[in-house]
Amino acid sequence: MKNLVQSLAILGAAAVAFIAVPMDAEAQRGRPGGGGPPVIEFFEGPNFTGRSVRIDGEAPDFRRINFNDAPSSFRIERGYWEVCQDINYRSTCLIFWEDAAQLSGGWNRQISSARPVNFRRGGREGLMVFSEPNFGGEARLIAARTDNFASIQMNDRTRSLRVLGGEWIVCEHANLGGNCETLERDVSDLRRLGLDSAISSASPASQYNPPAPANPNPGYNPNPGYNPGSNLRPGMVFGGTRGAQSAYFANPRISGAPIARCMSGFDQRACDQVTADAMCRGEGFRGAAYYVVTDQGRSNHYFIGQGRTAPSNGALSDVLCVR
Repeated sequence: MKNLVQSLAILGAAAVAFIAVPMDAEAQRGRPGGGGPPVIEFFEGPNFTGRSVRIDGEAPDFRRINFNDAPSSFRIERGYWEVCQDINYRSTCLIFWEDAAQLSGGWNRQISSARPVNFRRGGREGLMVFSEPNFGGEARLIAARTDNFASIQMNDRTRSLRVLGGEWIVCEHANLGGNCETLERDVSDLRRLGLDSAISSASPASQYNPPAPANPNPGYNPNPGYNPGSNLRPGMVFGGTRGAQSAYFANPRISGAPIARCMSGFDQRACDQVTADAMCRGEGFRGAAYYVVTDQGRSNHYFIGQGRTAPSNGALSDVLCVR
């Protein structure tokens, strides 16, 4: 495995930007640790020498183990590890999965806490991208929106990927432009999606903010009754498959609830097409070209105009949003 010195040297100035953002934007080289319980061993000297301490769980304060600001290298036996420069996982943090034979870049003797990261169970969002099919070649770990893969030396180089946690949107152009796909599981060969060596940006669905759509007819307003001040933000609606100019939501949901057919439970006039258009606009599209209304058990549904769930007489399904 390559050590951290090599990793930071290759990432160069881009790595500094990642390191400067606490606990959200990480990108490094290497391969994931093996299966089984996570284990990391910190060493006081470089190249895994000197006094050491082995950790297999949460370590929020290295003062308790007499190792605060002591590590100059570490070995990861298994798992992903979040390593932080202050106690209680504060200040600057990075997620590692490979050994670091010589800590540098402000990390030597600056570590005060560490904990394993379980992307599946911990609610953390993570995406591993690989330069070869079947999860081979070089690898990068991304834990936040990355607008340009050139910053991690992977622009148009990704050929397979693993979704470690969350739902991810990957796009063929920088700044989440061009053809995009929403992914919830691993893809061993991106040729089947038409994105082999063609991905330039990625974002967790929770941080997705699509490019402003080009409007060929600025005077067009498909739903003049829609209030642009609704509570929707891009990425709030789940259950969609995105293309270059459209997105299809078979069963759109917000906060786990179906979307009510009306904007409000008090106004039965702003319903159906108005609500479908409002949902699509909230996701960055011009409006809804198609939708249907289903019963869905008349359970609590999410009212876009009110920003809350309540009983409803129908919900939106099969919504096709277009630019």
